[in-house]
Amino acid sequence: MTPPPSPLFRRAPLSRATCRRATFGTIFVAAALVLTGCTAVDQPQEAHEDAAPSDAGVPRGPYDIAAVATDTRGEILDAEPLHTLLPEVANAAAEAHRVTYRSTSGIDGRPTEVTGAVFIPNGQAPAGGWPIVSFAHGTTGVASQCGPSQHSDLLGQASRIASLLNAGFAVAATDYEGLGAGGGHPYLEPITAAFNTIDMVRAAKNIDASLSNQWAALGISQGGQAAWAAAEAATDYGDGLELVGSVAIAPAADLSPITDGEPPWDLDVFQIALLPYVIAGYQAIEPTASFDDYLRGSLANGFGMVEQCVGTAWFGTALALLTSSPEDIGPFTEAAADGIRDWLTSTALPLDRAEVPLLVLYGDRDTVVPAPWIDRAIERACTGGTEVDARLIAGADHFSIGRAEESNTWLRERFAGAPAESTCPQ
Repeated sequence: MTPPPSPLFRRAPLSRATCRRATFGTIFVAAALVLTGCTAVDQPQEAHEDAAPSDAGVPRGPYDIAAVATDTRGEILDAEPLHTLLPEVANAAAEAHRVTYRSTSGIDGRPTEVTGAVFIPNGQAPAGGWPIVSFAHGTTGVASQCGPSQHSDLLGQASRIASLLNAGFAVAATDYEGLGAGGGHPYLEPITAAFNTIDMVRAAKNIDASLSNQWAALGISQGGQAAWAAAEAATDYGDGLELVGSVAIAPAADLSPITDGEPPWDLDVFQIALLPYVIAGYQAIEPTASFDDYLRGSLANGFGMVEQCVGTAWFGTALALLTSSPEDIGPFTEAAADGIRDWLTSTALPLDRAEVPLLVLYGDRDTVVPAPWIDRAIERACTGGTEVDARLIAGADHFSIGRAEESNTWLRERFAGAPAESTCPQ
């Protein structure tokens, strides 16, 4: 059954396209790579066949916060020092705290408890205090133990956070709702991710009142969606803070093309590995949805992915993918196909115009979120009035974009008040 629209956004139809399936002979190696965050050499992605949607650039927001309590957002409910971080982060941070803070559900507007981490860089703060980067992490899983702040290696986020600290930014790193504080994680629900990302900045300022009121968002993959959505939501939900820009790296801005064509879906191996999380995200708003409607055989019940964090069960996942067949992938009913397609379409970015510049870094060899999918989201954002600097990285896949210094330089320029370049058509 298709869920009713969230009170926080409206729906509009988007056209869809078909992606390619990798040969099953490469599944074992590919699954190990996707689950450990390594780089794989992928086949070039076919261009998107459909024209831009007829409603391109039409905002589907706004981010309605009329019913959201504003006085407790970012309130610290618990805080403790982080003592077991990897040296690259520990050496770059003068202080590190794990916090539980108050945020808001993007599904029903209820108050929520979210965990995250606050990092203060070494050295003397500039006049006005350390500028804050709200860091939105990529996919770590959907289980409650998959919040990066619970792990010494920050579940693969350590290098990027250390880079931001060494660049002179305080870092406010949300775990997202349900990852750390329990209650279920609404994977790829952009309004919730936006609210969590913004309220993490408020939490950081509640930990250290001397931090600057200026902030930026930076996110990768799932976090790229969060950083992009935060830029759109900040006009209303980010009141009292000064957002200067957002960086979205390989953003999961629009995954609706996964559902293109008649079932069964034709998916790349990396997309198959991602599918259990997507289904779990759909279940957060449609509890009657069943994994059996989408995955069977060795892939049944999400092949153990939803109970563990990314990278902890790569062997079993690789084996499940290796022994699966195209017939194990649905959807197996028309209602199941329509329901998840409608949900992915309703969550596709942009949802509204962003009033601040947006930097998008993405690779032309990405088979998780292929470049043509991101191109279409960028086109809609540009048409809707968002100022976008889109940089397609030749030879980069979903895991090898890097460009930390490039994004840090862009952030420094935004905090300095320099005008941002735009690649949108004039």
